[in-house]
Formats: sequence, C-alpha cells, structure tokens
Amino acid sequence: MAQKLIRQSADFTLGYWGIRGLGQPIRAMLACAGVPFSEIRLGVLQDGTLMDKDAEEEDWATVRSTLESPFPNLPFLIHTSAGTSITLTQSNTILRYLARQLDFYGDSEHERTEIDQLQDEAYDFRNEIIATAYTLGVEYSNVFEHFANHTLPRYLDGFEAYLAKREVRTCFVGKRLSLVDFVLYELIWQMTKMVPGSICHSSRPTLQGFINAFESIPEIVAYRKSDTYIEHPINSPWASFA
Repeated sequence: MAQKLIRQSADFTLGYWGIRGLGQPIRAMLACAGVPFSEIRLGVLQDGTLMDKDAEEEDWATVRSTLESPFPNLPFLIHTSAGTSITLTQSNTILRYLARQLDFYGDSEHERTEIDQLQDEAYDFRNEIIATAYTLGVEYSNVFEHFANHTLPRYLDGFEAYLAKREVRTCFVGKRLSLVDFVLYELIWQMTKMVPGSICHSSRPTLQGFINAFESIPEIVAYRKSDTYIEHPINSPWASFA
C-alpha cells in the first residue's frame, strides 16, 4: 500500500516513488511557492519502510488502475480546483504546468524560450546520469568512469560557462527563479554526491554559488528541514548509485 502524505488544504497531489528522482524538482517548486501539497509515495509503506522491487511494482499497478489519465505514468499530478480536477503525467509537462500556475515561467517569450532550451539540455544530462546509475553489476565501474571523466565535464562545464556569463548568477534565466532552476539544482546537487569534488569553490565555483544561493531561499530552508523532505535515496534503492 503506497504511503500517503495528506494535507487537507492541498489542491495538488503528487504521485511518485518514494525517492528524489523526477519528483524532487516538482516538490521543491511547490514548496518554494508556499503551496501545500499531498503526496502518494509508491514503493514505500505508510511508516516509511521501502518495499522490495517486486512489491513496488505491485504498488504501482494498483495506483495506476485508479488514475484518470490517458497516459498513466509516474510522476503524476492531480490538481483539484473549484470543483474540477485535472490529472497530468510526464515530469516536464507537470513542471511547465506548475510554472504557469505559480509564476515560475519567466517574464517574456525570450525568457520562456531560454527556459525550454535549458530544460531540454538538463534532461539530456539526466538521461546520461540515469543510464549510469542504473547500470548494474561489474559493468558499473567502467560506465561510471566514462561518465565521470567525459560525460559529466561536458554538461557541467557547459552549465558553468552559461551561468558565469550572466549578470545574475543565482538563477539561470532572467532575474528570478524559474522552473529550470529547480531542475538544474537537483542535477547539480546530485553530482556533488555521485562524483565528489566535481562541484566546489575550486572546481566550477559558479555552480557551487548557485547551489548555495538556492539552499538559502527561506522556503527551501524550511522544506529541507521538514519531515516530508527526502535526502536519500536519489534513485531506486537497487540502483548502483542510489
């Protein structure tokens, strides 16, 4: 049975595995906006105990059968307002929808185009991270080495250079937070754990400054201290990098 974290006043319900994964930028955006939200965390018992792989798949099958969506998937977002309800899937669709609802989608068409481009680049990077993290067994060592020495520098150096050229370095687009900051914070933060030393004041200092600024936002500070915040696992517990 999926873990349910219910907020009675919440108009939004997020459904996802009980990991950071694709769900964390969505959670962070809602928290930063000060919007209460409920969660359905699959693969997790109500007391927070993680299920094994077979049990979590059964958990998803049960929840999937209840979703009013033509494309049931994880994560999903249910938005209930004024007596109507909409169910969305696909993480990027959810992020863009929430960004429009919560005013995290830039201040001009030019900024929105920048956001879209960075979001796509970020998800290309995320696909490489996932391909590495979910490589199992003896193959993981060689795949990780290639990732750390070749793939990671390609993307992180690009983001470092992009942000370093900006006047405002606490966000990637415009002069205030946008949806892509939640996505990039999560990926950059993950790299500090997956490849220690890849981001610090002596290596990619602009990205380190971005992390520090993001984590200093009062709403993010409060969220990271809350009982519902997930520090780990980042990926499924059975991944090579969890």
